[in-house]
Amino acid sequence: MRRLLASRLVLTLALAACSRPAEVDSTASEPERAVAESTAADAAGAKAASEAPSQSGAERAAMVLPQVAYSYAYSIAAPAREIRDLVGRHEAACLRAGPTICQVVGSSVHEAGDDRIAGELTLRATPQWLTGFRSGLAKEAEGAGGRIAAANVTSEDLSRQMVDTEASIRAMTTLRDRLQQHLASRPGKLSELLELERELAEVQGRLDATRSELAVMRGRVAMSQVKLSYQSAGVLAPQGVFAPLAEAVSGVLGAVVSTLAAMVVVLAWGLPWALLVGAVAWAWRRRQGKLRKTSAA
Repeated sequence: MRRLLASRLVLTLALAACSRPAEVDSTASEPERAVAESTAADAAGAKAASEAPSQSGAERAAMVLPQVAYSYAYSIAAPAREIRDLVGRHEAACLRAGPTICQVVGSSVHEAGDDRIAGELTLRATPQWLTGFRSGLAKEAEGAGGRIAAANVTSEDLSRQMVDTEASIRAMTTLRDRLQQHLASRPGKLSELLELERELAEVQGRLDATRSELAVMRGRVAMSQVKLSYQSAGVLAPQGVFAPLAEAVSGVLGAVVSTLAAMVVVLAWGLPWALLVGAVAWAWRRRQGKLRKTSAA
């Protein structure tokens, strides 16, 4: 049934493209005639639209307006004692703006000691709000004794994808409506009605999924994402002429400390075994001494 339906759809489209009236086979089943009539009507509508007067410049500009989704990433280096406060302030600023302007997607702070703290904050906000927020990041970092160590901006143009998705939604909506009308006004055999209902359910499922995809794309365009990474490591790293020398000295000290740490670990693992071997050797020697005294006597 589906193969026959597909072949008749292709035939109908070919006839419509040649500007000849499509004739529906009288021997076709009810679902096939409904889909064929719908396709022929869509082809006629497309032809009429192509023959209509061209749109104005303003309408064309609105149609080709770029739909771009932006993503921002910032890495902030600051003293360990300021990391929690920075994360809290930025999160509070988003919450004050309200969920329609800014949303907190994720927030976390990790501690690896008193002098090593890292944090992450992910926000979704409108471009207008993000403009002011991003412009004040450098000043806030400097006020906390830190700096913006890295910044990155990426974008994705969704214009063509959104236009294609909207066109698919219009086509599937028209087909669904006509299938519903046909199902309500043209009763037929039970098998044909069941086939038509299955086709209608499939079209409705594809339509819902496509609408969801379009909603996600519109959300990405309406609200940009910004990811903030906070790191205390490297804040005290020297800068200037003596930076290479200081880094070399720091590397040597790190190597010495790592060696001492390895020695402590080896000692901790080997000391119990050394004591055990020493005790066994002492007991064996003592026993040998007693045996020698006994044999001498």
